[in-house]
Amino acid sequence: MTTLTLQHPSTLVEPGAITRWNPSVKLITLFVVSVSMLFIWEPIRPALLWAALVIIALTIGNVPARWLAFAHIPFIAFGFGLFLVNVLARAEDGVVIGAALAGRTLVIGVASILFLTSTAPVDLMRSLNQNLKLPASITFAVLAGYQLLLGLPKEWQTIRAAQVMRHGGAKLNRKGKPKLTIKDAGRLVFTVLIVALRRSERIATSLESRGFGLKPRTVYRPIRVHAGDVVVGLVVCLFAVAYCLPWI
Repeated sequence: MTTLTLQHPSTLVEPGAITRWNPSVKLITLFVVSVSMLFIWEPIRPALLWAALVIIALTIGNVPARWLAFAHIPFIAFGFGLFLVNVLARAEDGVVIGAALAGRTLVIGVASILFLTSTAPVDLMRSLNQNLKLPASITFAVLAGYQLLLGLPKEWQTIRAAQVMRHGGAKLNRKGKPKLTIKDAGRLVFTVLIVALRRSERIATSLESRGFGLKPRTVYRPIRVHAGDVVVGLVVCLFAVAYCLPWI
């Protein structure tokens, strides 16, 4: 049986220059770039910016081309939906506006992919707590939820194996592989949900008993904000604002 696992995108690529960028500054920069894209209403500039970000992802970001193309699928689908709706709903400039909105989606998608592949969740939560002073009760709760999410595939397999043994073996399809019926899938989903709720309750009780958020906590591995992180963030933000504002 193949083991099901969940992996964060940051574990699938080799660390690069963007990985060393402070996670909090990186998140703020991504937010500024995303908001700046709201000022673009023509398709040329988003297309150029998307091409530039793709090149950065393949070079500096060390994102594999195949994985980058696969990660584009949901953004392409959403962008195509926006384009189609505007073409059908607008009589005159529907194609231009639809293409601009689709371009926005792709740009934000590539920027988000760069952020995910270069930022480990643990480092992000620690940075938000240490650098942006986000309460520890929130950051540790998010980390606990993330660890719970990673364990769900293994829990799914364990419960599925128990169900198969209880019923004396799984039903096989035409190819000789175990068949998962709708009824069995419903039971499996319900059981996994109950297990996840019970574990989340135990985690919440554990966090509360340890007094998270009641007073400042010491850190073992502090995450520093260097001058270079701020400079790069300011440069990228200023470029995004200047590039996305309507040209006169």
